[in-house]
Amino acid sequence: MNAIQIKKEFNAPVAQVFELMSKHATYNTAFAPLQVKRVKDSADPERPDGVGSVRRMGFGPIKPLQEQITVLEPNQRIEYKIIKNPLVKHHLGVIEFEPVAEDKTLVTYRIELQARAPFVSKLILAQLKTAIKIGLSKLAKSV
Repeated sequence: MNAIQIKKEFNAPVAQVFELMSKHATYNTAFAPLQVKRVKDSADPERPDGVGSVRRMGFGPIKPLQEQITVLEPNQRIEYKIIKNPLVKHHLGVIEFEPVAEDKTLVTYRIELQARAPFVSKLILAQLKTAIKIGLSKLAKSV
C-alpha cells in the first residue's frame, strides 16, 4: 500500500486546532483554489461535519471527488475515505492531534492510496504531499 505522512506543529491548543480542522469549510482556505463543500450532514446536529458527513471537492461546478468522514474522536483523530470514485480502489485519510505543550499541537496527516491504474498511486500521493504541506502551513499561520 502506498502512503504518505506529513507532520506539522501548530502554536495553538489541541482543542482549537481540532475544531479548525474538523470543519469542511476550513479546507477551502488550506487547499485553495480547490473548493470543498459539504453535501451531506452527519446524523449529529451538533457536528454537521462529523461522522457520516460527505464533502465534494473540485473547481467551480465540477466537484468529482467525494470524501466521507468515518471516524471523529474529538481532539484526537479524524478519518475519512474517498467514496464513489472509479479511479481509486482504496483511499484512507487519517489526521491525528497530539498536544506537545499547553499551547502547541502536533498534527500528523497520513494518506493511504491505491489507484486502480498501476503506477498512478505514487504520482497522486506526491502531489497530495506537496498540497498538504502547503495547506497545513497556511492553517498553522491562521491560529
